[in-house]
Amino acid sequence: MAEQTVSWMRRFGYISTSADEAGARAAQFGELGALTYPHGSLEGAVLAAQLMVWLFLQDDRFSERAPAQGRIEDLAEHILWSQRVLHGHGQTDVSRVPEPYLEALVDLRTRLAHMAADHEQVERFTDGFNRYLGAVAAEAIYRARGISPDLEQYIRLRESTILMRGMCFVIIELADDCYLPGPVWARPDVRRCEQAAARSIAYTHDILSGMRELYWPGHTNLITVLARHFQCPLQEALAKAVRMYEKQMALFDRLSKPLAEEGDARLARYIRGMGAWIRGNLDWSMTCGRYHVASPQPPGDLPALFGD
Repeated sequence: MAEQTVSWMRRFGYISTSADEAGARAAQFGELGALTYPHGSLEGAVLAAQLMVWLFLQDDRFSERAPAQGRIEDLAEHILWSQRVLHGHGQTDVSRVPEPYLEALVDLRTRLAHMAADHEQVERFTDGFNRYLGAVAAEAIYRARGISPDLEQYIRLRESTILMRGMCFVIIELADDCYLPGPVWARPDVRRCEQAAARSIAYTHDILSGMRELYWPGHTNLITVLARHFQCPLQEALAKAVRMYEKQMALFDRLSKPLAEEGDARLARYIRGMGAWIRGNLDWSMTCGRYHVASPQPPGDLPALFGD
């Protein structure tokens, strides 16, 4: 999987130098796909790994770099083109898209549609992607204005940017042959379970990436949002973030057991897939090079209390 992912990155211009390749291998995107989809087909896990390359690296280039450089219009153009590809029903002409990231998205969308059990799954994915892109735009506005969302706003924002229910969990259905009919997928108890899983994954990311992100001017992370909300030191905010993660994990454990045991084999595999995503993401985040900080000391110009 690692070699397939690196080859795909080279094909679409993510890798053009030896330094690019070293960075890609250190990020272990292929391993992330293998860890988060251990029960599914190889085709599904590879698709997931490559989708996550697209999401991570477009986030670095467009969601973060464009506002930081005062070119938020680049992000706007990227979002509009991404939506055009997503709604192209497989008819987008690769030769007409303006840059390789969008060529890669055409490839991902085409392959996902080919794997889907029916068009409803494609619509779930497209809707989830649109929610993600809308949240990316909101996040960029905060960054461009130099302001931070409050805690409630951030939690809503994060549930969309972590893109679980409408994207990564859709690939569980594809990879593990567990298509959930609409009435099952839309059940309130299934949705609550998915939300607990998505929040667990989002909070894991923020806790483990928080130290790196403190070095980025204007970057928003659960830890900094909590520090501002409670006007407390970063270490106390980190402890609060860990407790939020533990609460969501306990909720997922409580909600998932009856769903897995009710006798629907497809739903049981779907629940198993969410649990694998939670654990696989944690294992990858702890070992990959993406979140490593050699000297984890926050910059000296941060206030001791974020309310100061």
